[in-house]
Formats: sequence, structure tokens, C-alpha cells
Amino acid sequence: MRNYSYLLFLFLILSCNKKEDQIREINANKFQLNKVVHDSLTQEQIEKIKTIHDVFAEVDKSSLEQTITDFKRDLHPDNEIKIWLQMAKAYEGYLSKNKKSIEEKREIFKLILLRSTQSSEETIHSIDLEYLSKKDAEEVLSFYTNTPKPLKVAQ
Repeated sequence: MRNYSYLLFLFLILSCNKKEDQIREINANKFQLNKVVHDSLTQEQIEKIKTIHDVFAEVDKSSLEQTITDFKRDLHPDNEIKIWLQMAKAYEGYLSKNKKSIEEKREIFKLILLRSTQSSEETIHSIDLEYLSKKDAEEVLSFYTNTPKPLKVAQ
């Protein structure tokens, strides 16, 4: 998964359990990155990652090389790339209709990132909005309509 540092602000994540998946809080200080599991990615994957990097460059200061490395950490990079492309589409879709400051854009990014892992209702409930109104946040979230993919962590 890409940019685990951004995921540290998530309060609830899904942890793996042999019997059933349960939502649990995790201390961000105990969160560790996966090791790189793919030595390389395909050219098609790299092109998609470049697109993702370009879309979020203003709100995510990771280098392209770091972004690629982050995707190499994922067991299923194609699945993760697909999620991030959907996030990029939602981000661009909202901003194409709404001019926002960099602070607002960062909050939009956080909203969409959270929404990728949980429902719109859970997202609104779990974030403290500083720059956007609740109405604005709901509009942002309306651009991401895919099923949430909770973050799964092995214990």
C-alpha cells in the first residue's frame, strides 16, 4: 500500500482475525510498514502510479520513487493501484467543479483516503473538519462511490 504515513491518521482499521474480521483501534506508533515484496513492477503499473503521483503531488510530497516503492510493498499492487486511481478520479472530479485552497485540498485528500476504507457516514463521523463544511465534505464523498476496502493488518 502506498504512503502508509498518511494512514496513521486513520482511527479505525480492520485487523485480521481467524474467526472474523473486527474493527479495532491501533496505536499509530506501533504501525510498521511491510517490507518490499516486489522487486519490480510492470511498465503499465508504473504508468498508472505516475498518474496517481501527479494527481496528488500538491497534497502528497512523496517523490515518485517513494510512491513506486510504497506500491512494491503491497502483496497485490494491482488492487491497490485500482483503489488509488478511483481516489484520484474522485479528487479531480470534485476539484474540477470547486476551486479550493491548498489546506482545503489536503482535507479533501484525507476525506477521500478515509472514504476508500469506510463508508461516507463513518468518514464524516471520524474526521474533524478544519477547512471544509460538512456539506462540502458530503459533496467530496459523493465523488467516491466505490465499496470501501478496509485496511487489513496482520497481528
